[in-house]
Amino acid sequence: MAASSDFDPQLLIAHKFPEKIYSYTERDAAIYGLGVGACAKDALDDKELKYVYHPDGQQFIQVLPTFAALFSNDFASEIEHLPGLEYDPRLLLHGHQFIEIYKPLPSNASMVNRASISGLQDKGKAAILEIEILSYEKESGELICMNRMAVYLRGAGGFSKSSQPYSYSKHGTNTASNIGIPKGQPYAIFEECTQPSQALLYRLSGDYNPLHSDPKIAEVAG
Repeated sequence: MAASSDFDPQLLIAHKFPEKIYSYTERDAAIYGLGVGACAKDALDDKELKYVYHPDGQQFIQVLPTFAALFSNDFASEIEHLPGLEYDPRLLLHGHQFIEIYKPLPSNASMVNRASISGLQDKGKAAILEIEILSYEKESGELICMNRMAVYLRGAGGFSKSSQPYSYSKHGTNTASNIGIPKGQPYAIFEECTQPSQALLYRLSGDYNPLHSDPKIAEVAG
């Protein structure tokens, strides 16, 4: 169950996260690129090589937009400190990640990250928690991107005080529901194969969830 019978969802929603600083270099950007499969099939593919190497120096490499997802990593550990929410960390699942990029990511920077609770749903035996993170470049103060991550917390549900399951969302309708799925055959098909050890390489970018590296914990999580 989520917590004791006096669990107050409003108290959780009002929770103030500490501000986090995420600093990275060109090396971190390159390791991330390799971790998501850049040049995995062809080390000379210039369309992907630019994310891990530049002939004029590493400071000129391009940073994949999805690198921004790493700015939210520091807040995953904060979930277990939220007031009144009880769950087994081994059963936490990453539900989805929504990213908006407002400016190209620099090849190296320090980001000031500010987070808030943007959603909470009681699913009975589980809860879905959504956290929104705004990332500002420390030097300029400019807003660079926004992350919205949802985590599925098995065993944390059942806290609704009425027959209607508790549901709160800062953004109303789920963003995904507004996306229309085209009818007919696809215009193109792209197939990709991940490397057997790719998860172990990717975790070097800061996602140290043992679910993806420890066979025993993965077995417990199912």
